[in-house]
Amino acid sequence: MTLRQNTSSPEVLPPSANDDPAECTVPAGEEASLKTTEREWHDAFYKAHALEAYPQTPEEFRENYERVELTPFCEGGWSWWGDLRREILDTVGDVRGLRILDYGCGYGKLGMYLALRGAQVWGFDLSREATKTASETASRYGLSAQFEQMDAEGLRYSEDFFDLAIGFGVLHHVIKYPRAGSLLLRVLKPGARATFHETLWDNPFINLARRFTTEETQAGDAPLTEQNIREFCREFRHVQLEKRHLSYMLKRLAKLPEPHLEDALKARPFWRRIKSLDREILRFPPLRRFCGEVIILLQK
Repeated sequence: MTLRQNTSSPEVLPPSANDDPAECTVPAGEEASLKTTEREWHDAFYKAHALEAYPQTPEEFRENYERVELTPFCEGGWSWWGDLRREILDTVGDVRGLRILDYGCGYGKLGMYLALRGAQVWGFDLSREATKTASETASRYGLSAQFEQMDAEGLRYSEDFFDLAIGFGVLHHVIKYPRAGSLLLRVLKPGARATFHETLWDNPFINLARRFTTEETQAGDAPLTEQNIREFCREFRHVQLEKRHLSYMLKRLAKLPEPHLEDALKARPFWRRIKSLDREILRFPPLRRFCGEVIILLQK
């Protein structure tokens, strides 16, 4: 396999004489305390699981990522979010040569996968432990994808730099920070896109189930509704919310298999029927407000 190398890197913007220093630093008080707690929780989590994050070779990683993260659940995938992630990447299409921001990258798996498909990738995360693992793996795989510890309200990339930003399940961490949306907009090129997938909190029955599955409060998860998504995206020229999955949300009750590459994927006919039923139900637009998942499409 020939791996493309990135030779360009984003210029770090110097502070302007007109910049308010408070806008360039972590805010004081409760917000700063919340970020510190969230960072410490994720640093501990990512450090504990670092050794199992990546296989030895990029070929193994790519196959594993496609099975675990990108195969729809009803087709035998090993993730509840595979349907939306597959749909997003199919919509994005050919990424060769694009400058892409892996927004809230964690271990950088999405960014690594896109780099293997020819994209020029940068990624950031609040956790230093996560980005350390991502950077070490990129070097081991022979990729020049760059991963750094950053705050979503303190992005250091140049203005108008990225062609595309993608985030998988990250907005529920940054939605509570009021400047994050503006900073994302700043680093995108004019006309550039950003796309995310998330779970929604607009359905009270789904919220009841979440009481038994939500991570510890220190993880920084925030309830995500259509209203606060639109507030986050208010400065973008185009905002489109593609709501998905009503009855198909019951897949969250199904047990996920252990991800072993030697095991063949096995389609789930029952869940295919449920997903098909969803498509028919959601032809009635008022029901879409109760969907449990959403794809967010933005354009600068």
